Amino acid sequence: MKIELYPNFENVFTDEQLKGIFYPLCSVELNDEKHTKLFFVSSNGVWIDEDNSSDINNNTFTKFSLVDNKYKFTGNIELYNGHEIAREIFEILENDFGENGKKYLENKTKSEEYINKIQSKITLKNSNFDLDYYLQTFYEYSINKLNYQINQQFGAFRNIIDNWGKPEKSPIIYDCNESFEDIEVNAEYLFPKNLNLSEYDKIGEVIGSEFFTDGNNSILLYNEKEKTVLNVNSYS
Repeated sequence: MKIELYPNFENVFTDEQLKGIFYPLCSVELNDEKHTKLFFVSSNGVWIDEDNSSDINNNTFTKFSLVDNKYKFTGNIELYNGHEIAREIFEILENDFGENGKKYLENKTKSEEYINKIQSKITLKNSNFDLDYYLQTFYEYSINKLNYQINQQFGAFRNIIDNWGKPEKSPIIYDCNESFEDIEVNAEYLFPKNLNLSEYDKIGEVIGSEFFTDGNNSILLYNEKEKTVLNVNSYS
């Protein structure tokens, strides 16, 4: 499988509905005749409102349709608490990081320093939105991505933001058979009745703590016949 770290958002999703909510982690090109490309993505940074779950997305999984090698989302956007605020803030954060990201990397700016600095640029209308968590997640993802682009080091952000350890060489995508056992056993409680896991092939798993401090792993499943993808959350 051909793996690409940090694909651009516009190359992953068919529209911008999930921008500021889902982060593209990596892509994988399958060894099939069509060179099918799939993506590991994560909604770390926003909390889940379980009252707004649907047959397409809940606190365990998100289902995407694969359209021209991009993800089309037809689930309930209200599941992602504060999604409107996240999209507004994301643009501010992207602009700031475009201007100052290299400086943050050179200075090894810690997450707390970054959060304190950037909060002054944001006026929050909804006090229920967890701004600190959102800012922390954005910064961890962005500094990790930038460090990889400049220094070709993957997963080194912990050493940058809190002087904790050094990255070990990672395969990026891991075998998910063992971690998927519990999910299969509890499938009737985690997934809607109309979703049959046996119709999906296991592609692999990425480890959340290699992209964020939050250990929310992403397991990817693919239904070739339906051209649908399941992005399943699995906390380590």
